[in-house]
Amino acid sequence: MIIRTPPKITNKESLLKYIEIDLWSWLKDLSTGILKINFQQNFQSFTVENLKIEAGAEVSISNQFKNVYPGSIPSGRIIVRQKGDANIIDGSKWTESHLYLMNPSANDAVISVLFYK
Repeated sequence: MIIRTPPKITNKESLLKYIEIDLWSWLKDLSTGILKINFQQNFQSFTVENLKIEAGAEVSISNQFKNVYPGSIPSGRIIVRQKGDANIIDGSKWTESHLYLMNPSANDAVISVLFYK
């Protein structure tokens, strides 16, 4: 990598060349790659889509981390899409095998939810 093994810089001109040509092009390539990362690629996650939660009900969701990251429980969730006027909250305690969401509202809801580590 260009930062781990910089060239020996003996004068101001070689320092300017190193910064303007080598480091700048490397930084430009790095920033281009970072900007292509989408929201879900930024962390370990999985999405459950079109999950129907009836009014007053709790649903159990299989923890998809159990096969890829054994022993992992998501640290949080984000509802990325919702149909229906409902307030969705965490349900029973999440385990290595199942996650629980609850709808204490009076209306049904259909949600897409992203769980992340």
